[in-house]
Amino acid sequence: MTQVSRQTVFPDSPAPAAGLLEPALSEVAGDGAEPVSLTIDYGVAAAPGAAVCVEAGVERATRTLVFAYGRVLAPDGAVLATGAAVFRKVNAR
Repeated sequence: MTQVSRQTVFPDSPAPAAGLLEPALSEVAGDGAEPVSLTIDYGVAAAPGAAVCVEAGVERATRTLVFAYGRVLAPDGAVLATGAAVFRKVNAR
């Protein structure tokens, strides 16, 4: 099962959690996977520039779809955001 985890800082933008989660979810979905849907649920607020950890993994994969999940965590473990995405495998046969 593919998973990613990386340390980063919370960006100063209108949708910082989406900007951190979407690339991690895409990475675990793999090459040739196109996003079909992305849902984000927000937790506690984080200040721009705060240290965070982004985690993502694959919950389930079929021949044509990948179901991925992720979360953004503060250093103390507080959940800043969670995300779930579905990707279509473009090269699936």
